[in-house]
Amino acid sequence: MKNIAIFGSSRSGKSTLSKMISKKYHNYHIIIGDDIRWAFQEILPNNNINSKGGIGMIEDFPNFLSCLFYKSIKRNKGIFNYIVETCDITPQKAAKLFNKDDTVLLFLGTPNQSIKQHFEEIRKYETERDWTYDRNDEHILEHSKHWIAKSKEYEKQCQELDIWYVDTSFNRIEILENTFHMLEQKILEE
Repeated sequence: MKNIAIFGSSRSGKSTLSKMISKKYHNYHIIIGDDIRWAFQEILPNNNINSKGGIGMIEDFPNFLSCLFYKSIKRNKGIFNYIVETCDITPQKAAKLFNKDDTVLLFLGTPNQSIKQHFEEIRKYETERDWTYDRNDEHILEHSKHWIAKSKEYEKQCQELDIWYVDTSFNRIEILENTFHMLEQKILEE
C-alpha cells in the first residue's frame, strides 16, 4: 500500500479524510503537522516556529516533517503505512519533498467559499478541542480571509505542478467520500 500526504488550507477536510482512511485501514498511522508545530511552540518557544504569529512557518518545518514521514516509513516498512497532514506546506514544497512513487500526494482547499461562508463553517463545526474555540470573531475572519486566498493560490499552483487538488468548498461530506474512494484505488495500486 502507498503512503499518503494530504496538504491544503485550514478547515478543508484534511483531518476528516485522514481519519476515514485510518478507520478502514488500521495499518495507517497519522502524522499531524499541527500537533508537531504546537509541541514545538509549547516545549521550545524560542525556536520561532511561527514566523508570522501562526500563519507562516519557518522554512525548515516542511523539511522536518518530510524527514519524520519518510524515516517513519523506512523504519516500519511492511508493518505500518503513514498519512501526513498539515496546512503548513505549499504545493512547491510538497512537490519537492513528498511527490514520490510510494506516496499519494493531494491538496484540499475551499477556493470557492466566501470569507463569510468559511467563517460560518468554522463556527458551525468547531469543538472545544479546536484552536478556534476561544478565539474572537475578528481573528477567525482574518484566518478565513487568509485561507480562502491560499486555497485559490494553491489550486492554481497544483494545476501547474500536476498535483491532485480537491475543492471542498461545498458538499464537503460527499466530496470527501468520493475522494476517499478515489484515494483508496490509488493506495492499493502496486
